[in-house]
Amino acid sequence: MKPINNFLIFIFLILTFSSCGDDFLSLSSKDTVTESAFYITQEDAYSALAGVYATLQNEATFTNVRNAADIEWAITGDLYEMDRSANRIELHSLRFPASNTILRDIYQNSYLGISRANVVVDKISKSPISQETKDQIIGQALFIRGLYYYNLVHFFGGVPLITTPLSASDDLQLPRNSADEVWDQVEKDMINASSLLPIKWDNDIDKGRVTKTSAWGFLVKAFLWREKWDDAIIYSEKIVSSGQHSLIETGFRDIFREENENNAEMVFSTQFSTLQGEQNNLVARTAPRGAPSKYTGPAAWSNFVPNRHWVNAMEKNTDNTIKDDRYSVILGPTEIHPENGYQLPAVPPAGMTKTGYIVTKYWFMPPIQNSGINAPILRYSEVLLNYAEALNEKGKSDDAMRLVNQVRIRAKLEPKSVNLSKELVLDAIFEERRFEFIWEPTGGFNDLNRRGRFIEFIKKNRPDFQELGIDAKPWLHTKPILFPIPTEAWTKNRALVQNPHYTF
Repeated sequence: MKPINNFLIFIFLILTFSSCGDDFLSLSSKDTVTESAFYITQEDAYSALAGVYATLQNEATFTNVRNAADIEWAITGDLYEMDRSANRIELHSLRFPASNTILRDIYQNSYLGISRANVVVDKISKSPISQETKDQIIGQALFIRGLYYYNLVHFFGGVPLITTPLSASDDLQLPRNSADEVWDQVEKDMINASSLLPIKWDNDIDKGRVTKTSAWGFLVKAFLWREKWDDAIIYSEKIVSSGQHSLIETGFRDIFREENENNAEMVFSTQFSTLQGEQNNLVARTAPRGAPSKYTGPAAWSNFVPNRHWVNAMEKNTDNTIKDDRYSVILGPTEIHPENGYQLPAVPPAGMTKTGYIVTKYWFMPPIQNSGINAPILRYSEVLLNYAEALNEKGKSDDAMRLVNQVRIRAKLEPKSVNLSKELVLDAIFEERRFEFIWEPTGGFNDLNRRGRFIEFIKKNRPDFQELGIDAKPWLHTKPILFPIPTEAWTKNRALVQNPHYTF
């Protein structure tokens, strides 16, 4: 992506915070002198857009920490959280208090991204730069705004819908819009974004920016939530027929290599680099705590590790070895890391991994400082499984299974019969999601929740199910399960009404 002029992005951040407010939409006065000097040149415009993209790099948004590890996979019980932090235990034990700081940070940082996107859409539309550049920048900002509203509505339900910059004179006690209204906005933003974005970027420096297929992919995800199966099929077919994406066939592990970033399987990923301020903690959060730094780099925390029951559920050969190539991103007792040569002890210390396994999806060679590896958000394998789900709902279960089998064959598994019942096809889709997307922001809690399968899943798969007290937690018996509106949001906006069964 384009290099960023640090001074210009600093000015944009000043404008964003003065025009759009701090946490939960509290406002400060405008700096009209600075604002009048900005948004004049193409460089200004791209620096403003970089400020929107930068919000994706926060661990509370789209870095595969809060969204993927804490929520998507630790809530299902397939990942185990090693630190036993209070805010994480509140989620993984399914208590979901409104005071939870992880939910607070997700809510807060989603609105920060929305506010920056709103400023860009508003100001760039009035800028004297070329129309082609305007369209490309506005399209990217619309996608990111739609992405944040997608995040908010499927986590919290209806939220205040804000699509223009707020000023100090605006009423900031904003009631919640309905979930349908927010979903409508997600669809609108993604459709409008797709009309403005290129199918691909021609210059290498622009690789990693959002494209038409990125917008179509999240549009399909929104349609699945709303059970708009026909629309999901139409836009899935657009992605497939675009010719821009394919499954990486050289090995599952190759998808995630830093030197292979923005490959044909990546429909959208959050971009990082080894430059100061552009790094992430994904290596530190995955590499085994206590391992020598020559293997892990300067930090190794193994915050989340795969539970044994997840590993044991993978398909096996007749000699009981794991057949599934997706195990290549896992390291078990006595196994040797394929790139850096680290051997996990036969009995790993409990402080390294309580389960005996480590995820290596983001850990290859040791970084000098923090990691520059990108965080995958939407891959082509998910596009195929989403497409399969929609086809299955429209009576095309055989076609759905052919798509499922593409994912299975890439994982070096035998194809399943295409002559399965609708119910068994849906089971097959969810089984592939479970092993395809561990520690990615899809395939776990949210997809299970979307189809009303979450409680059934954890009853079957979480060994601690009886300890969770499901019957005493009425918020787990709504469809879909929603998180509470965070307490801190309500303290600054008393117009917010809490979700059923929760209190502020």
